[in-house]
Amino acid sequence: MIGAGRVSMIHFDAHADTGDIEFGSLWGHGQPMRRLIESGAVRGDRFLQVGLRGYWPPPETLEWMATQRMRSYEMTEIVQRSLRECLTEAFTIATDDCDGVFLSVDIDVCDPGHAPGTGTPEPGGLSARELLDAVRRICLELPVVGMDVVEVSPPYDHADITAALANRVVLEALCAIARKGKDLREGTRWDPLLPLLSERPAPIPEGTIPQHHHTHLGHDQEK
Repeated sequence: MIGAGRVSMIHFDAHADTGDIEFGSLWGHGQPMRRLIESGAVRGDRFLQVGLRGYWPPPETLEWMATQRMRSYEMTEIVQRSLRECLTEAFTIATDDCDGVFLSVDIDVCDPGHAPGTGTPEPGGLSARELLDAVRRICLELPVVGMDVVEVSPPYDHADITAALANRVVLEALCAIARKGKDLREGTRWDPLLPLLSERPAPIPEGTIPQHHHTHLGHDQEK
């Protein structure tokens, strides 16, 4: 059992979700991460956000986030440094003095062209490919103890684009966790550069003799 404060968070989102009181309420879809940190369940200095953009939060909320020592990777930084480099840095922070990582994916981290079915779309986000690759890498390399996928809104979706992406995010995570377990058991390592069929021998057509086949005919018979 992992104790409170021993789990870090990697949070993919267009928005920080660290608001305080909105419309007179402490609870809403723009406030859960603030409440989570305030509860002590996750340390602010082990809370990594990826994909922030747009015109929110306001200065007072950013000041609160800085006080908590949160680390937020905005899309401007990700574009300049690359998503791979930012994730590598985030992994180092997330695994320092923590026993597990919780992965939270708000689907609006992706550009609306890749995920239109969400309540608060923000232009200029990650592509579907970038998100799937990031989720797979996280689940392969980090001790993920749980995850969620949120903000998928079917009424706003088009041709099930967003629903299909959300489904694939979950499948990528589950498959990566399963592959990680297999590699730990068998001492193997998944190599993304390896062609899909490289370890699968081609079937031998019926009636042909493989090149390595040796006959048992005598010398005279072979003549």
